[in-house]
Amino acid sequence: MVGTAQPSPWWSPARHADRKPFLMARNAITKAVRAWFDEQGFAEVETAILQVSPGNETHLHAPRTELTSGDGTRATRYLRTSPEFAAKKLLAAGEAKIFEFARVFRDRERGDLHLPEFTMLEWYRADASYDAVMADTIVVVAHAVSNDSEATISSERICPSPGAGRARGRPLRTARAIRHACVVARLAITCDRPAPACLRWPCQPGLDAQ
Repeated sequence: MVGTAQPSPWWSPARHADRKPFLMARNAITKAVRAWFDEQGFAEVETAILQVSPGNETHLHAPRTELTSGDGTRATRYLRTSPEFAAKKLLAAGEAKIFEFARVFRDRERGDLHLPEFTMLEWYRADASYDAVMADTIVVVAHAVSNDSEATISSERICPSPGAGRARGRPLRTARAIRHACVVARLAITCDRPAPACLRWPCQPGLDAQ
């Protein structure tokens, strides 16, 4: 940087070298997961980031922006917190199996696994049971950590909270190992309802939003 004694640390080769393994791992994960969805007959989609309505989830806050047209007219828009609305429109139009690596945004969030901007993988199977989607989740995570010798995947039936699944007579199938695998792969599973299934991971440190 001209006029300064030292270059910006964000452009330091040494700093990037420390992060390059994460970049390569992220690339491998995306490639492996995308290939699996392709083998399963899913169509990859790319839906709009700007939305008229941010949704009504109590604990999700969409960043707000403003568009200005050529005549000076202004319109409020929101950056999506997930691709769910647009994906469900595609399902209603007749798509049966879709997935998206969606760039999404969350205001009022910051932490090791919570950044204001990150990539969310979301997929849908029309007319499929929640068991089918959970089976997808195990396979997707297995692909994501296939090159990590410390991560293992083992399936077992547990409930997310005491009595929650048993009270309905439908305990959820998941895996304790998946939680470990998600940490290794820098993933966080979102599974608050049977559909959609989605995985999310933070922006690459030092490469995306800080």
